[in-house]
Amino acid sequence: MKKLFREEKQGLKKELNGVKPLLIFFLFSQSVFSQIPINGFCKYNYYKADSGFTNFLTVNFNSDAYSDFILFNPAKKEVGVIKGEEQGILKYKKSFRVPLEITSVQPLQSRRGSGYFFSSRRKMQAGVYELNSNGKPNLLRSIEFDSYPDYLSIADIDGKGRNEILVSGSAFNGLSIIYQDKNELVEKKIIEGTAFSHSVLCDLNNDGSPDIAAYDIIRRRFEFLYNNSKGQFRKVRSIPFPERIINLKSFDINLDSYEDLLFASGKSFYIWYGDFRSSYENTSKIETRYKVDKYIIGDFNKDGKIDLAYLNFEHSLVSVLFSKNEFEFYPEIIYLQRQGLTDITPYYSRFINGIAALSTDGSIHTVTNFSSFAEVVDISLGAKPNALSFFDNENNGITDFCFIDEYDKKIKFVLRNSGGIPANFFSFQLHENHDRIISENLNSGLKNYICYSFDKKLIEIIKADFNSNKIEKTALYSPGPIKDLKLGRINDSEYLIYIVYTNNNSLFLGAFSYKDLRFNFFEQLIDTGRFYDASIGIRDELVVYYWQNAGQNVSLEKKRLANSSEGKESVITIPFIDSLRINTYTGDLLNMEKDVSISFFTSTVSNSAVVTSGSFSSFIKGKESKAGFRITSKNNIFFGETRFNGLKKLCVYLPEKKVVNRLEFINKGRNIAFTEIADKSFIGSFFVKNMTSKNYHIVYTNTDKSCVTIKRIKG
Repeated sequence: MKKLFREEKQGLKKELNGVKPLLIFFLFSQSVFSQIPINGFCKYNYYKADSGFTNFLTVNFNSDAYSDFILFNPAKKEVGVIKGEEQGILKYKKSFRVPLEITSVQPLQSRRGSGYFFSSRRKMQAGVYELNSNGKPNLLRSIEFDSYPDYLSIADIDGKGRNEILVSGSAFNGLSIIYQDKNELVEKKIIEGTAFSHSVLCDLNNDGSPDIAAYDIIRRRFEFLYNNSKGQFRKVRSIPFPERIINLKSFDINLDSYEDLLFASGKSFYIWYGDFRSSYENTSKIETRYKVDKYIIGDFNKDGKIDLAYLNFEHSLVSVLFSKNEFEFYPEIIYLQRQGLTDITPYYSRFINGIAALSTDGSIHTVTNFSSFAEVVDISLGAKPNALSFFDNENNGITDFCFIDEYDKKIKFVLRNSGGIPANFFSFQLHENHDRIISENLNSGLKNYICYSFDKKLIEIIKADFNSNKIEKTALYSPGPIKDLKLGRINDSEYLIYIVYTNNNSLFLGAFSYKDLRFNFFEQLIDTGRFYDASIGIRDELVVYYWQNAGQNVSLEKKRLANSSEGKESVITIPFIDSLRINTYTGDLLNMEKDVSISFFTSTVSNSAVVTSGSFSSFIKGKESKAGFRITSKNNIFFGETRFNGLKKLCVYLPEKKVVNRLEFINKGRNIAFTEIADKSFIGSFFVKNMTSKNYHIVYTNTDKSCVTIKRIKG
């Protein structure tokens, strides 16, 4: 939540004067973080097919304006077909049986026709398929080997207008070139007696003819073979490389018109840059966080530079490295983490630019360019987003947002451009995951983010300057589990962090104040006993509301802090209910410049609420066991504007019903009405804000899709 305390009184700091300050442990760090231009590359979708497919390829079998997919299930000898339609919609059509287990496939296109060349490792065969207008594969011709083909590379090696196929593999005898001779496939051996795990046809010596670069898995070295332009090859150079490699590719990575060699080994990418001398002396090693098992190349953020995206099997995730310049890459961004990811491929269709990943349950997950808002849009820029908040970096009315990714314990910031499209991405490592983020302006360009969790002790404060890419982090520790946290603003650059916490059967109010480059901490005893929940009010006075055990009852107590000697005030007492859970929120709920506290009671028997202010208290009982009062966590509560020029409203998420309700307080809070503003939502954390100039939206971390969802609210 943001700016809950914008109008708090500066005199609040004085209310803890005279209370003994305590020394408290904190950590401080300062560093620079990278601004990564994602340029809208974050729109997420997924589509369902049958389970069991392990590999897939982007095709266009019906020659329309939209890309399709073919999927392969070697175990069942099946090929699945997914048809692409308008706006990137994918529809699963059907599966077809094929006579061979397909290991790998490459498009086979030339001036004399097209098709798809495949290898079948188990059957020691390769061949050519064509797809009809319905995507059904038809085997045109095949060839048998005496060893196991795997890796394929395709190019016109003799300039005759028809592509040939270079075949290799870790259990394949040497290197072979496959020629298409009328209706037959003919094999020509280039090298025998060793094994090349990967090979590629590419122009190594810049003469316009495809040469061969191949990795000898036995001798652990690269072999370069030059083409005499007639399809005849001779070995000219060897380069030792002791580590096993994967996915050798040829591509002009730095766009200097010379083909570069790219491959992966372990947790690193290697780029050998081509030059006019064909020396490949200029190299780069780009380290990754996870082992690279498969990868693809493309300009995903459409900035004119070539980026990398890779798939890791162990953690089942997709991570992207955007190019910074011709020799450097930004720190990687985890885009997807899903169960059973097995393959990744570029995904280009009409108005679509992105990547697709396949999982064994039959789902295709796509991340593409985000160009405009729809009623609902999913954004994927992390593996498991949870805590969420919003801010306005430029103070220009465009809402930016941040979230904590539980997968890697990082806070991740997304800045939007003037069109509202996510444009720049920042991330920073935290000590632990948190459930809450409070975003607060200090001055233009400088923001504070207070990260914490209820019932935990750690508070992490992130001070970020997105203009200079500088960030500071401070870690504070509460003496006990935090029940509530509020900010009290002193001036434009100073504030207090108030916390209420329990420690040794006692309830305390504490305050962190920052002055002279250090934090001071003050605490004051509130009460002793057994406590269920507590909440801080700071609108018109500093006060703590808390629920305390009272024998067979529970009582709401109120403690004013203006005078530490003043006793507590009993507000209301109600009977204790088994399995009772209480969640309390305090704020200007009636928009009358004074605090009102609401407590939601949830149990297996019934649900109810208690509303209290300085002039009244009311007990409101729910009409059914799953009524709107069934709030299971304080993280299900948001207070803020829900319409243009409207009053702030309390919104609650009901996890059992998967809906978000806006609360309307009737008769000054003595009764409550509910208005549904979002349904069918799987919410971890949420806020309501106008994400466009025309509409308000609910923005939430989607626990079902593991993404951030922006949905237009009802009403």
